[in-house]
Amino acid sequence: MGLEVVVKAVLAKGEEEANLIKQEGTEEANAIKTEAEITARNILEEKREHTAEQIEYKKRMEASSTNLEVKRGILNVQKEILDETYEDAKRALLALSESERETIIKALLESQTEFQRVYSNKQDEPIVRRITQLEYSGNINSVGGIMLENDDGTVTRDLTFESILESVRENSLKQVSEILSE
Repeated sequence: MGLEVVVKAVLAKGEEEANLIKQEGTEEANAIKTEAEITARNILEEKREHTAEQIEYKKRMEASSTNLEVKRGILNVQKEILDETYEDAKRALLALSESERETIIKALLESQTEFQRVYSNKQDEPIVRRITQLEYSGNINSVGGIMLENDDGTVTRDLTFESILESVRENSLKQVSEILSE
């Protein structure tokens, strides 16, 4: 009987140790499983955030690209309008009466006192000769207005209608471009 008791005691102790090892294994497996679930949730959340950031970035890029296209379209339309206005203004200047041309040429001459020679188109030559004491130096190819020159020919001032209109058009295009780039 003594041997049976020892065998039972050894078996009971072995079973107790096996249950303890099994319980520790289960606890360790649960801890590993919990840690893996937390890691998986963190990875999933990081992926979601990264994906959301990528989507937002692509939306901003597309919106920016679309805005740029719209601005270019607007700039092209406004440039066309300015070009048409420029041509309309040239036609209107060609159609000015002699008295209106004289008034404009007088105003151009009054603002320029440091010049000695003047040029104009053939049509405006009689007006220019009549209203100024400057030396008339010849005709230029122009819709109207004048060109002035100092004594030695080193300084000229282009006050032709075309150059004035071109200056206004360039300034207008700059302003339109600045507005669109804001």
